[in-house]
Amino acid sequence: MKISAVDQSPIFSNTNANSAIRETIELAKFCDSIGMHRFWVAEHHGSDSFAGCSPEIFIPSLANETSSIRIGSGGVMLMHYSPYKVAENFRLLESLYPGRIDLGLGRAPGSNPVQAGALAYGSKTTGPEFFTTKMNDLKSFLIGENPETEAFESVDVTPGLGSLPETWLLVSSENGADLAAFFGLPMSLAHFIEQDCLHLADRYRKNFKPSVFSNDPKVSVGIFAICAESDEEALRLSASASAWRRRVQSGKASSFPLVEEALSEINIETLGKGETRPFVGSQDTIYERLKPLIKKVDPGELKIITICEPFDAKTKSYKLIKDLFD
Repeated sequence: MKISAVDQSPIFSNTNANSAIRETIELAKFCDSIGMHRFWVAEHHGSDSFAGCSPEIFIPSLANETSSIRIGSGGVMLMHYSPYKVAENFRLLESLYPGRIDLGLGRAPGSNPVQAGALAYGSKTTGPEFFTTKMNDLKSFLIGENPETEAFESVDVTPGLGSLPETWLLVSSENGADLAAFFGLPMSLAHFIEQDCLHLADRYRKNFKPSVFSNDPKVSVGIFAICAESDEEALRLSASASAWRRRVQSGKASSFPLVEEALSEINIETLGKGETRPFVGSQDTIYERLKPLIKKVDPGELKIITICEPFDAKTKSYKLIKDLFD
């Protein structure tokens, strides 16, 4: 089982976006040093909680600071952008860092409607109904074929750029699984967003069509996890994310509280109760909780999202999970 990381550059109450970005760079270096498979960064806009807003800008910095780990987007929100520009960006990145670049694509806006409008800046092709057309054109631009959109049939990607980057679709719904299967894309299930998505692996494998992206179906699962030496310590570290989640559910946007701040808002005795999404605990606990997921999905890879502080607790969590599967 390959173990990878996805980092959203979380902003804590004692930091800011600049600090969060720099911490992501340090985390990528650490994940590279312990032999993790890939490191993805997310796209969020105008967020008090997450600093990562432009994966294509962030990726070269991360690739420069690491040596062997794959670096990619988790993901680029294609609904906002020109498929031509996305193709050139990622083929250029593949030129700069051959064999190390991933293009993870998302279908969600990663923003509120006002910010989505600012990103579109007047474009009328940002709705979900345009995703299939954009994906067809992106595929053509990535592999150097004429796009299906007639208006672009004479458009070429800059000659001599890198080859096709490893391309994935982030999925949390049946429609997403169907699109991943139709286009022959590796599929990354977003369990950390939608816990009732594991059945989609069978649907995807059943309908998968081989393509330039992959000859065979490939499934990874993105999970939220915090691992520590004991269940008690892991539960304590999870207080920040739990308190933040409750704030969001009550309509309050905020940065992530520090642990002590979070524990003043919530009762540690109730932490984790009724929640099946996060995998929080010691190595033994996380292993036992992961067994049903692994049995049902049979993923080739787990992509781990860990949000906790301090930073050394976060790196230790990744190391414990990596050691568990080593």
